[in-house]
Amino acid sequence: MYSWTQVVLIVFSLLLTSVARSEEVQANRPFKVAYAESWAPISSGQGESVQGILPSIIDEVVSRRMGIEVVHQGFPWARAQEMVRSGGVDAFITTPTMERMVFSSASREVVFTLRFQPVVRAGSEEERLLRSEEDLTRHLASRRYCDVLGNGWAAQFYKDKALAYVVVPTIDICLKHLAEGKTDIVVHATPVVQSFISQLDLTEQIVILPLVMSSSPDFPLLLSKESSFDKEFLEKFDETLAEIKALGIWEVLVNPGAVSSN
Repeated sequence: MYSWTQVVLIVFSLLLTSVARSEEVQANRPFKVAYAESWAPISSGQGESVQGILPSIIDEVVSRRMGIEVVHQGFPWARAQEMVRSGGVDAFITTPTMERMVFSSASREVVFTLRFQPVVRAGSEEERLLRSEEDLTRHLASRRYCDVLGNGWAAQFYKDKALAYVVVPTIDICLKHLAEGKTDIVVHATPVVQSFISQLDLTEQIVILPLVMSSSPDFPLLLSKESSFDKEFLEKFDETLAEIKALGIWEVLVNPGAVSSN
């Protein structure tokens, strides 16, 4: 029979071997991340051609600073979630709902905050009011609002505030209506709005105000429970992400080509 000391040594040796094997597996395989393929400029592109704000952040943290090869993959959103659930990819970046937490573990650090800010015509009465008034329901309840079909955040936002809004197929329609005076206020995801303002050449006509809605969602990294990347990886990820935030690098990555709101 083994002595107590020998048992402890055997167990300790097995643990070290397990950790070493885990580290070897992680070192010898890429970290695969799934993204929505049609959410420019946050993420866009099919398969490994995906690019955008989220891939840029992961490249900086995991590839450049942690030294782990990264494979970015763009999918239709439902498939992206299923790939994380099954372990076909290691992670995705989104809201940690109760359903998603069944098959994934969340990073402590927020990878991306999807900022929702009001957009108005430059020089309008709405701009004047919103630069000094943060409550849309006090003086702006009767204004004309606009958002896109299928935006769950907008549906909940306007329901909570008891505000009526027009639903259109795409956000560029809202922005065109805003510039033409057919809509008064658009409250939408800032990176998406910035991209369309530039594409539509509306930088002189409409402005994004600095007010960020308190219900803007935070997106951590959600690591699949089927992934070979483990708790230690997630802890190192948090440390590294916190470092680039402290250095000011993260803010630059989440606001590429930001439209001035002053």
